[in-house]
Amino acid sequence: MNYIIKCGKNFMAISNSIEADCHRHWMLQIFLGSQKELNIEVNGQFIPCNAILVNIDTEHTFKTEGEPHFTMLIDPITELGRALKVLLMGQPFYIFSHEKTTVMQQAFKNALAQKSHDSFNTLAKSMSFQYDYNNLKNFDNRVNEVLNLLEECIHEDESHQIKYFSKKTGLSESRLAHLFKDETGVPLKSYIVLHKLQVSYESIFDGKNITTAALDAGFGSSSHLAYTNKMMTGMAATNIIKDSEFLKVF
Repeated sequence: MNYIIKCGKNFMAISNSIEADCHRHWMLQIFLGSQKELNIEVNGQFIPCNAILVNIDTEHTFKTEGEPHFTMLIDPITELGRALKVLLMGQPFYIFSHEKTTVMQQAFKNALAQKSHDSFNTLAKSMSFQYDYNNLKNFDNRVNEVLNLLEECIHEDESHQIKYFSKKTGLSESRLAHLFKDETGVPLKSYIVLHKLQVSYESIFDGKNITTAALDAGFGSSSHLAYTNKMMTGMAATNIIKDSEFLKVF
């Protein structure tokens, strides 16, 4: 049982067969169990809980052990990602309160029972609409320009190079890289890779195979995409795609 759900730049999954090796990536990640405590380790430490948020660039491993679980990969530069980073306060993980866990688990259980687009949409909203977005700091205009260029890029090698963004923003490569990391918390080079991975997932959601998805996103080959995906998620791309249903919500 695998449901992979895209909501904007973020991705959710409902599965009872996740076996993620120890890995780290530049996304925030929520893990939620339906009943039992999670089988999750963060920085080599077992964390007893039912719902947890893991920070970017933090080692973790996770197993479902045949039980239905929910996970969400969150782009740290989205509004949701920035709101969640406030909860973390620079710590490697954040354990959700009993109140928030109960709300998320109820939406998760409804989605498991109904397995409908509406129930998945409600689940996505329960993950996104319970945080304060009013006091989020705006990014520097040059960082916003880079983000806009990435949104509009044609996924060729040139448009995925720091020197390309350096010319567009009028900053040196080192100054731009420093500014981007300082504003977002993510190295620009790493965010470019994350962007390419997001584009490849988008192609897979559109029904394309891994080879086409890799080329669409600017990876040199399907093996390059597979390697990057394994490094960033701890799972093989073929295992994610196998026996999975792909949906898009709000």
